[in-house]
Amino acid sequence: MPAVELVIVTATLVTVLGYWVRGHSSLPGKHWFLLAILAMDLWLLSVGVELSATSAACAFGVSRWAWIGFVLLPTFWAFFLYEYALGAKVPRWLVPLCAGLAPALITLAAVTSGWHEKFYGPETKWLLSAEGAYVQSDHGPLFFIAITYLYMVIMAAAVVAGRAVRSANPAVRSFFLKLFAATLIPMVANLAYILGGITLFNTDPAPFSFALSLTLVVWLVADNRWIDVNAIARELLFYNSTDPVLVVDPSGAAIETNPAAADLLRREADPEAPLSAFGELGPIIRYLAAHGSLPDVTDIQLGHRHFAVRAHAISLGAGQKQVGWAVALLDVTVQKIAAEKAIAAEQMQAQFLATVSHELRTPLTVINGALGLLSQGGAKVSDAQKARLLAKAAGSSETLTTLVNDLIDTQSLSSAEFSIDLRPAALAPLVQKAVARAESLQPEKDIRFSCEMPAAVLTVQADAERLGQVFGNVLSNAVKFSAPGGQVEVSLQQSEGMAHVQVSDSGCGIPPGAEEQVFAPFSQVDGSDTKVAYGSGLGMHITRQILDRHGGSIRYVSAPGVGTTFTISLPLVA
Repeated sequence: MPAVELVIVTATLVTVLGYWVRGHSSLPGKHWFLLAILAMDLWLLSVGVELSATSAACAFGVSRWAWIGFVLLPTFWAFFLYEYALGAKVPRWLVPLCAGLAPALITLAAVTSGWHEKFYGPETKWLLSAEGAYVQSDHGPLFFIAITYLYMVIMAAAVVAGRAVRSANPAVRSFFLKLFAATLIPMVANLAYILGGITLFNTDPAPFSFALSLTLVVWLVADNRWIDVNAIARELLFYNSTDPVLVVDPSGAAIETNPAAADLLRREADPEAPLSAFGELGPIIRYLAAHGSLPDVTDIQLGHRHFAVRAHAISLGAGQKQVGWAVALLDVTVQKIAAEKAIAAEQMQAQFLATVSHELRTPLTVINGALGLLSQGGAKVSDAQKARLLAKAAGSSETLTTLVNDLIDTQSLSSAEFSIDLRPAALAPLVQKAVARAESLQPEKDIRFSCEMPAAVLTVQADAERLGQVFGNVLSNAVKFSAPGGQVEVSLQQSEGMAHVQVSDSGCGIPPGAEEQVFAPFSQVDGSDTKVAYGSGLGMHITRQILDRHGGSIRYVSAPGVGTTFTISLPLVA
């Protein structure tokens, strides 16, 4: 009989595919899926026996006991969808209710229908046709109650599948759409049978439609779109990667982009422009389309980000036609910044060695020369010459001491060793003391000082020694860069809860845009060999760091050839 043959083939196919699925341990809800296949086989077996029955009693008996598989199949299917789509276990109380009590009650009502005729009515007949014997059922009220329950189960499964479609990651959304469609197939087939009288070999097409649904699901397995975790992981990497990834056809046009690439194109590109005209990526795409490989230089900048471009050919197999490329833009912004910092650090180290060696050599040369003349001159060196040589040696020694102290301070600035002891301190005496020390610097330049102090006492929270170091650095620079006979003006003022110390010189001035150099370590605005003033380049860097720890600031205004005014601001004690 063709109908029985179809049953045998369908049951065999579903069983074999179910055995194949059994080996996929990564499937959530796999045990419910396998139980659904067993229920499917049970139902198909009963359909086959019913179609090949030789008596009405046998056909009626089998059709009634078939309700066990008829009820369990959609139940196990719904349980499977619940665990797979929602990633949660089926509630324990629901399992005995839906997989035990409901099938038992419905099957009992069907089996005892000969007594009460509420499930199958008196018009139920066993008919013979050219295609075989079959049961033509007269449906009673209990039948429709059972069908209503089953439709509630199937609708619950459809709702779960629909929720999965709506919330699924793009990498697996296509699977859930197919799963949703597969869930609706048995319901449509059964409605066609009940409402429209449509049959398959004079029997309910529902079991065959369920078999079709299960086969479709297994096909999804074989298609590597479902329980193949590796395939899903690859797509998740594509959709969730923070690096832009584009699929490009042989002409260089973008076929598909992941969200990161779509966002980048939306922000940085003209929506009407082709990919080949997109910033620094455009020339690389054009080269890729023309030569089939990337150019030698693939590091590009798009907006404020840097990318390394990688391209992988897409073909249908070894020796087959190439159909495009997968182009990945690896964000190397952090590495680029780190490399720039490393280069800057290397340059700073080189500059540090050059500066320190130069600054050490100059005073050491003076000291060695003075000591050499003193040791070799003997009586030929007059007392005045001795005093002058000793003064030069002492001055150079002091320069060395200052340089070493600056180096120690710079090193300790980044550690806890650089301590600040803040206490209330009157600002005017600290400024006046620093001015008095500055007057003894480079006396041969004959620099004139003026110091304007307010009558009111201005008190700040300060480390007196460190703040004296700040004033000393600024005044030392003013003396250093002033021409002989120049003037340095110092004033102390207050405004809006802040004290301001201004130091103005009439020196060479600072060119525009040199603020980074002024306050950077081991840096001087004039780095040439012909500069008129030497130094470690650490004083102003240390000054800013100390003021930061005091809650203060330092800024300057300058005009080349006119002079510079530095302003030190500190919060007053309330």
